Amino acid sequence: MGTVAGVAIGMVPAWAATADDTTVTAPKNIIVLISDGGGYNQFDAARLFTSGTSYEQVAVDPGTGAVKTSESTPSEVYDSYPTQLALAHFSANGIGRYTPEEAWGSFDWVKEGATDSGAAGTALGTGVKTNNGVIGFDPEGNRLLTVGEQAQEVGKKVGLVTSVPFNHATPASFIAHNASRNDYHGLATEMIDSGADVIIGGGHPNYTDAGTSRASDFGDGSWISQEDFARVSTGETDYTYIETKSQFEQVAAGENVPDKLFGLARVAETFQYNRPGIANNDVLPYTDPAIADVPSLETASEAALNVLEQDEDGFFLMVEAGAVDWAGHANQTTRVIEEQLDFNKSVGAVNDWVEENSNWDETLVIVTADHETGYLAGPDSGGDDGWTPLTGEAEQLPNVDWHSGGHTNALVPVFAKGAGSEILETRATGWDVVRGAYLDNTDIGKTIFDLLGHAAPKSDSAVPVEATIPLPTRSGALSLAVPSATPVMFSGAGNGATHDAELPEVVVHDTRNEAQAQGKGWTVSGAASTFVAGNRTFGADNLAWSPFIVRSESGATAGGTDTLEAPATLAEADRETRVGETVAGADLALTIPAEAESGRYGSEITMTLFAKD
Repeated sequence: MGTVAGVAIGMVPAWAATADDTTVTAPKNIIVLISDGGGYNQFDAARLFTSGTSYEQVAVDPGTGAVKTSESTPSEVYDSYPTQLALAHFSANGIGRYTPEEAWGSFDWVKEGATDSGAAGTALGTGVKTNNGVIGFDPEGNRLLTVGEQAQEVGKKVGLVTSVPFNHATPASFIAHNASRNDYHGLATEMIDSGADVIIGGGHPNYTDAGTSRASDFGDGSWISQEDFARVSTGETDYTYIETKSQFEQVAAGENVPDKLFGLARVAETFQYNRPGIANNDVLPYTDPAIADVPSLETASEAALNVLEQDEDGFFLMVEAGAVDWAGHANQTTRVIEEQLDFNKSVGAVNDWVEENSNWDETLVIVTADHETGYLAGPDSGGDDGWTPLTGEAEQLPNVDWHSGGHTNALVPVFAKGAGSEILETRATGWDVVRGAYLDNTDIGKTIFDLLGHAAPKSDSAVPVEATIPLPTRSGALSLAVPSATPVMFSGAGNGATHDAELPEVVVHDTRNEAQAQGKGWTVSGAASTFVAGNRTFGADNLAWSPFIVRSESGATAGGTDTLEAPATLAEADRETRVGETVAGADLALTIPAEAESGRYGSEITMTLFAKD
């Protein structure tokens, strides 16, 4: 491969991740698992039920900003993943931002203007923000390339698995396009014709939510048209069609594995969430009998992997626990735990597949959510009481409060492991005062595109060309420049008099991104040592300054008039106004003590720069 002026000629297996020319090997396989509606507390509610321990619980006082972190105990396989971040997910026409100070300064702020799954799924699946209700188009109506389509372009298989209707917003967002996420018949048609190699989900026209047979439903509110159902179920497409639990289990076990698979579970909508007993919100998970002839999300994931792994060029797979969201809308604690537990088992199955059939050098696994649903928090939370931690014991319902029936803007977790996972860390340039470094949901889509790379030339006479623009450098810094050591001179009237001078200009540079700054601004302070002339001395409390700002790109402010026997503030900037160059100075005033002996006294003002909350 030749390189000319930074443009690579030929197909490259590695991608430059940072401005330091660090390269990342592109993975052969990319697997994204999404707990739809799963915020930090949905993940922890399942942990508490399983083990009696939590991983990411906090208490936050919105009045003071005080944060207290509960004991953190890893219990799920993804808790050990090396990349652990937070994710912001606002839509183009919602609140339009995530601001940590607002999110943790007012208990109700996250409930306003949240994304829906169409916009969130599109951001994850295309790397572009769009309006709520839209799939695969930007806010101006331009058709967007999906990562599913890009995976196909580079010769990889594509799989989409969900525990809710197969053409619901999240799975559709990775392969389809529609101005309305509610055009389910249109989405079904496009997904069936998309060339995806695996499509698995609910939405069967011949079965109820209880998994019992019924007259076919192809009318308003149905998930698939009669024509499309006939096509996939009678062999008119390239798909091998399955619908019974035993059929799913056979493929999951490696038996009768087809080249392409369409699996439509025998339920009207969800695998298990909508089954009878949904009103039982105070019973333990799995108290209500499961529908017998329906696969678990874990089994569906294993079946999908067996189909997809047949491609030597690798694959892209999206797995969604879609009904975590449905349970969150209903504030149904029992079933949100059931759905999250099924999700956890699916992650475990994927993790096992990587370690037994692949490796972490060729496969990337990302575990996340598209948004939080239901505003799940600890007991007695809300309003001025702020956020309290979830608590509970193993095999018991955790102690929780719900605060919404809709989606929220609360950050959701991201866990990642494998080839390319470090790119997510590089893109996580935001800093949340509670959750730490966070990235935007579009960053996941952008990262997947970059790791997938580009298709081979369509003509034998074409020369492929790639140009890499590095990610933001990790070498941002907070620095202090102090002038040369030419002494500041005080001279003139004698004892008891005040002498004036000026501090040479001090320069602060802040080039850190938000994550590097960890939500902190900066302060530069100074303190003077004792004035000494041989064995003659007097104290630094006789030296005072009145700081001023010469110029500031960051909007820094000057400190107040103060004596310098202890550190005093010269200038400071908060986390929102810290970036750039600040030049500060100070008028100095030295009062000579009446008892001071004559002489040539020396002292020094030591400048200190530090990050501050």
